[in-house]
Amino acid sequence: MVWLTVLAQATGETLNRLRFWRNLPTPRTYRPQGAYRLPFQGFWLVANGGPDPETSHSWGILGQRYAYDFVIKDSQGKTYRTHGRRPEDYYAFGAPLLAPADGVVVRVQNRHRDCPWPGFLDPFAWSIIGNYVLIRHGEREYSLLAHLKRGSVRVKPGQWVRAGEVVGECGNSGHSTEPHLHFQFLDRPNVFLGLSLPIPFTGFLRRKEDGSLEATPLGFPIRGEEVAPSEQGLGQ
Repeated sequence: MVWLTVLAQATGETLNRLRFWRNLPTPRTYRPQGAYRLPFQGFWLVANGGPDPETSHSWGILGQRYAYDFVIKDSQGKTYRTHGRRPEDYYAFGAPLLAPADGVVVRVQNRHRDCPWPGFLDPFAWSIIGNYVLIRHGEREYSLLAHLKRGSVRVKPGQWVRAGEVVGECGNSGHSTEPHLHFQFLDRPNVFLGLSLPIPFTGFLRRKEDGSLEATPLGFPIRGEEVAPSEQGLGQ
């Protein structure tokens, strides 16, 4: 399965470069068709992701350039209780995940197991993204929530969902070294062939180092920040 994944990613990378050549969308040039909220409740840490080469999830991979990995941490900076040897020890595991905007569910996966050994990639994983929900929000605008908990997906293909509706729970399925949410926007309903889109989030809070909160009406979370939907974001 690994070589098939590598081949699919290489194919998508080549096609995306041919499709866009020198006209790749950027945070400055891309205009989203709708408003999108953060896909969770409460404060989550941006473990990986941002809108530039320095903070990007994977700048060199066009299909994941503007992707994010989110986790939950405690006041000590830990993402787990006790020794963190089980997925259930992690604060993010089982946390509800939300639709970022109104849309139609295109595809889901709900039967991939959660890797029982945090810290290691599951050698028996047959999909790198594990369980997921893919939602169509507009023409060439899709959102992907991946690594979901087995059996937690609450929606079906063809179902209409509203912004803020729970679609599943955070898990540790696929190629995941600890329970977290992999989230991104794509221009096609395919994680390998789609282009990662630089879409900002509306109405969220950033927790600063001194503990104070900074309201962001529209913007991109950046690696290392703790962010949460504000009342404005929850209302979108």
